[in-house]
Amino acid sequence: MANELDATLPALEVSAEVFFLEETAQTLADEVLDKAQDGDFSYDDVLKYFNECLAYLAGEFYLEDLERWEDIYTDPLLNHAPLPADFFKNLRFVHSITHNRKIKIQGSVIQMFRWYSELDTTGPVRMCAIKGRQLYYQRVPDTAEQLRINYYAYPERLRKRDDKPSCLPEHLVDPLLGNYALWKIFDKIEDALESPKPNTIYYKKLYEEAKEQLKSFLGPRNGSRRNFLTKFIGIVWSDA
Repeated sequence: MANELDATLPALEVSAEVFFLEETAQTLADEVLDKAQDGDFSYDDVLKYFNECLAYLAGEFYLEDLERWEDIYTDPLLNHAPLPADFFKNLRFVHSITHNRKIKIQGSVIQMFRWYSELDTTGPVRMCAIKGRQLYYQRVPDTAEQLRINYYAYPERLRKRDDKPSCLPEHLVDPLLGNYALWKIFDKIEDALESPKPNTIYYKKLYEEAKEQLKSFLGPRNGSRRNFLTKFIGIVWSDA
């Protein structure tokens, strides 16, 4: 019976159309300026707010597109090495590729130094800590040691008019960047008002709602160090 019914049913072609949002810095800025309707603000002003918003969001959230892994090579007999130029936050782990073992991360250089009765003695790296834009470590290798680090990078700044924010979910680019810029613009426009600033409050509320959507979209952070080492670095895990 099932086969007979199948034979009488017309064949249906199912297709899915994928929609891509084409928001560029120019189109998004045009929308903001059109809503603001104030000649005192220019494209450059709006672009500044876009980049400001991206930096704030990258600082508050762990945006997947900003996660990086890079190699650092120690200099013989030097106890620190520069961090990658795009390093922003959250040194998640450090792994010695040279010796195939994890490196313990301390919260500060002072905390790291407390573990050693004698500093800067020769040997493979065992611990590290960040100070400024440098990665400090102990012991100090007498030959170059390759360290692979996992961290979050700065978001790429919007510079050209056809640039697109790459670190945010596409459907939230406009609600986040657009409403942030309008919030900041109307905050200046309505600065002289003695009563509550209606447009400022309105666009700030929309921006905060968009942040909640971003929070839900990203979900809880997951993935262990071990999984990362296996999947992305391709080394054999060693607990030694």
